Amino acid sequence: MAKAPFAAQWIQAGADIFQWGRKAAYWKGKKGWWASRQGVEGIKGPFRTPGAAQKWAEEPFREQHRQAQQKLHDEALQAQEGRKAKRAAQQERLAELAQQREARELATWKGLPAESRRVLPGQVWAMRDPRFEQHQILVVEVKKTIAVVLARDARATPWRGLAPESRTLTHLPRLYRLVGTAKVPGAATRKSQA
Repeated sequence: MAKAPFAAQWIQAGADIFQWGRKAAYWKGKKGWWASRQGVEGIKGPFRTPGAAQKWAEEPFREQHRQAQQKLHDEALQAQEGRKAKRAAQQERLAELAQQREARELATWKGLPAESRRVLPGQVWAMRDPRFEQHQILVVEVKKTIAVVLARDARATPWRGLAPESRTLTHLPRLYRLVGTAKVPGAATRKSQA
């Protein structure tokens, strides 16, 4: 942030008399230059040059200006650091969420890489909920958004003879996890008929 320069509003109020509102003044006297400023009893002098008198008259106001500018600078710096810390925390949180999501995906897809995570015929899926993990489905056929499956409530139940059901492809990874593969009953028969 660029600091604003100190600027005093000096006005020539007469011959060799300069005034800055009610804040300060300096003028030419008998033995040199004299000055007065707000908050100081009496006058100060003599000064050899008008510049020295003006400098003394402006001194407290220069300091006030410097302190105000420093305060603005510190506040801007603090705000910038706050934004950086917030952005870093946000990025850390996003990375953590991505890791958690990837860990869930790996658990759902039994460690398959991202490019191989597709519902395919022959996959066996079990319910995510451990209380119902005996409930399994075997993917028989995959259509555009639907998977035709066979569902069983116990591992001991054979796939053959079960009635086909449908599940949406987005529904599968949310409620089920991939546990393995199995031969689709009647697949060889369907191929020979085709």
